[in-house]
Order: sequence, then C-alpha cells, then structure tokens
Amino acid sequence: MKKTVLIAAALAILPAQAIASDIPSINVDTTGLDLASTKDQDRLNSKVERAIRKACTVGGKGLTVQNAEQACRAELRTAADAEVRLAIAAARQSRLAALEIDPGA
Repeated sequence: MKKTVLIAAALAILPAQAIASDIPSINVDTTGLDLASTKDQDRLNSKVERAIRKACTVGGKGLTVQNAEQACRAELRTAADAEVRLAIAAARQSRLAALEIDPGA
C-alpha cells in the first residue's frame, strides 16, 4: 500500500503573475519508510524539504519573487511539520499496538 503525507498551504501573498491562483501542495511518498525509526524520519524530512523547494520555485528574478518563494517555503514547512508529526505518532502507536505482551513471562 502506498502511503503519503499531503501538505497544502494557502499563499495569499504570492504575486499573481508568478503563481496565478495556484495553491501549492506537496505529496510525499512514505512507502518503505519506518516512521518509528529516527533514520527514516530524517529521510522523510529530507523528502519533504525537497518537495517544498520544488513546489515553491516559481522562477523569475527579483526581490518580490524571492520573498514570495521564501514565504511559500515557510508556510508549507509549517503545514508539513504538523503532518509529519502526525505520521510519526501514528507509526509509533502502530508499532506499540503490534507488540505482544505476555503477562505470564
């Protein structure tokens, strides 16, 4: 089963000519990652960061575009942090639920 973390953020401050009315979102594949593991959490964070950079790059030059891209990255990062924390918590809970406890041992 393919697992993903989806992050979206409204970006009202982005210039209309650079972004139009698009609301960037990212979809990060977590297949093969054990989010209960610190190593795979780091991998997920790297994937999220790459996706954020890609989603927020609008092209062009100038201070307005740079500011818009920076604001986009900040908003998506904030949204992503919450989603990633939820995914990690769910993975940890799932791992704990899978532990079999033998009271007689």
